[in-house]
Amino acid sequence: MKPFEKPTNPSHWSNHYGLERFQKGGHQTLETLMEYLRISQSQGLDYVLPFKDPNARLEMWRQEMQKGSDARNGLVRGDLLSRVLERSNHLHDPRYAGHQVAVPLPELAWITAATALLNNGMAIDEMGPASSPMEEAVMRSIAQYMGLGDEASGILCHGGTLANLTALLAARQCQSERDEWREGTTEKYAVLVSEQAHYCVDRAVRVMGWGEEGTIHVPVDASHRIRPEALETAFSEAQSKGLKVLSVVGSACTTSSGAFDDLNALADFANSKGLWFHVDGAHGAAQIFSKQHRKPLEGLQRADSVAMDFHKMLGIPALCTGLFYRRSKDAYSAFSQDADYLYEQGEQDEWWNLSKRTFECTKRMLSVAVYGIWEQHGAELWESLVDQLVGNAQAFAANIESREGWELFASPQSNIVCFRSTQWDNALLRKRMVERGPHYIVKTEFGGETWLRCTFQNPFTTEAVSTSILDRLEALGREGD
Repeated sequence: MKPFEKPTNPSHWSNHYGLERFQKGGHQTLETLMEYLRISQSQGLDYVLPFKDPNARLEMWRQEMQKGSDARNGLVRGDLLSRVLERSNHLHDPRYAGHQVAVPLPELAWITAATALLNNGMAIDEMGPASSPMEEAVMRSIAQYMGLGDEASGILCHGGTLANLTALLAARQCQSERDEWREGTTEKYAVLVSEQAHYCVDRAVRVMGWGEEGTIHVPVDASHRIRPEALETAFSEAQSKGLKVLSVVGSACTTSSGAFDDLNALADFANSKGLWFHVDGAHGAAQIFSKQHRKPLEGLQRADSVAMDFHKMLGIPALCTGLFYRRSKDAYSAFSQDADYLYEQGEQDEWWNLSKRTFECTKRMLSVAVYGIWEQHGAELWESLVDQLVGNAQAFAANIESREGWELFASPQSNIVCFRSTQWDNALLRKRMVERGPHYIVKTEFGGETWLRCTFQNPFTTEAVSTSILDRLEALGREGD
């Protein structure tokens, strides 16, 4: 077929751009998703996680793919959505208390659909005429709300791992006496971070070429918080090895136990040594929106950079992470690279060309959902969500403490609760729960010992539902007696 010639094949790609097909599919999708939400929220499903061996699941999808569709005139099989819904982890079920992933606000599905249809890549201003200024406006406003100051701003990116790496790249460029981006790294750099910090910090260090010794793990106390007095020792030991420490990273909070480092103590140390102070607040920085639960974040406003996931406690679909800078100009330090085919001649710090501050060139329109909530509700909606989720965790922790045969790791400061049975094998309890349901919880290890872990992500997880988690675990434990 010649270019611009009208296609004659009825199964040609042009059929799939038709408005009638789009409208019909939209109505069907709406009905399917409405029913799914109704059943999920009412706990009408047999399991939160439909457990099956990974290889068995792979084989099932492979066989279905090979069979193909009986109706070749559709873009996808008509039952594909139903199969995906049935076989996925059901976060909208109040019995979900697993990993740190938001239960998305349902109406954001429509914003996500609209931005997928628009598909404005946002690398440069011309590809984000609406979403780029939306991002700059909302990130400046939230950064200032967080207390980072009038010069603060930020960017959105796909995930906390990428945000933490970008922040440390900026720290390297700002702290080094050389232009590391252009000339390459020659010195042996290092960062100070909690031994309980998320693995992505160590991964970022290795990606930057600093090797295993570039991550200096600072000892923690019994509650998994960095021991401030250990910072000086760790710093001196690093120097004795010929390492140049550029940054200290605070955890707010740790993903394993929900512990918050003393951010003021870390800020004091960073200032005394002239270090970049970064806060990995991917999970817990969201508590800044709660008057009731922001106390663990005291000192956050003193950070040079902060990572915060909107897709953890704030109801935004994954992935959507904010990387905030106390000095907005520092965001341009991470990447100093010329790309004449993208940019018009101009200043390096052009906020409207977002790819100057992020790894991503093509980037989803992440700002629309964040802007929409902030414009309509300010901190109010997020405050109510955070209060509910942390409140659920605290009620669950009190329940654990009131029961015989259970041990609480620490009083929760966030929506994460770690606990264990003192009479049954905890790894086996978790295995039985995953395989038999109906709840979904996870586990972690401290000092080689298994602890069960609940992250209360669903605001509809009532105290009765969380109590049923313990009841179910006890029933599963008694099966082995």
